[in-house]
Amino acid sequence: MAMDTPAWLKYFGASLLEFFLPRMCLFCGVPVGETAAVAVCPECEAQITWVASPLCTCCGRVFASRDGTDLVCGDCQTDPPPFDHARAAALYDGPVAQAITRFKFSRQMALLPVMQHWLQHPPCLELVAAADLLAPVPLHPKRIKNRGFNQSLLLAQGFPEAAVVREALIRTRHTAPQVGLNPKERQDNVKGAFAVTDPARVKDQSVLLIDDLYTTGSTVKECARVLRKAGARRVEVLTVARVKYD
Repeated sequence: MAMDTPAWLKYFGASLLEFFLPRMCLFCGVPVGETAAVAVCPECEAQITWVASPLCTCCGRVFASRDGTDLVCGDCQTDPPPFDHARAAALYDGPVAQAITRFKFSRQMALLPVMQHWLQHPPCLELVAAADLLAPVPLHPKRIKNRGFNQSLLLAQGFPEAAVVREALIRTRHTAPQVGLNPKERQDNVKGAFAVTDPARVKDQSVLLIDDLYTTGSTVKECARVLRKAGARRVEVLTVARVKYD
């Protein structure tokens, strides 16, 4: 009968490979210097568009024009979201889009520390520092069983100094994937799909929702709505990426 390889031996083997083999960029495969924070080469790093002003002070939408100042976008003025602020580290394009897709749907776990590193940008860390607790956007148990993990929880665990409340929110029903749905369908799809497990835990607290991608915001808006209803003082949103609308 086959025997499992001891954990120490697996670790020793991986360390040996890292010693003899060059560190490769996870996106293009070229060697990356040992001093690099993560396995991303300078050329691929240069393809990332970091979220920066001018942007919407509410939802974090990056404006197409790079002139001007931060202000509240038309959508947030017309229909204010239930959260206070939403921010992302980068735009959903190039290596960032690849990382999220490959991590979430192909289980390429080597990309997790890369995305956690991207969330260490100063504007992201400001949100983390101001929060009383971090709440990962939950997946339904059926989705977790199929995928094997909740990407939002793993991203939140990249902030070891923060109070991550694993099940501040739960999914009360299984929903269809949001991919391919229009904004109205996305909103209807997640309506009533979340619940706060312990209202006393979030009452009068500043809660930071953690997720991988902000598309229309339907999911985090519904999460924020139930957190507000449970008594949360503030609700903010942090994602690795957000789509570019303009």
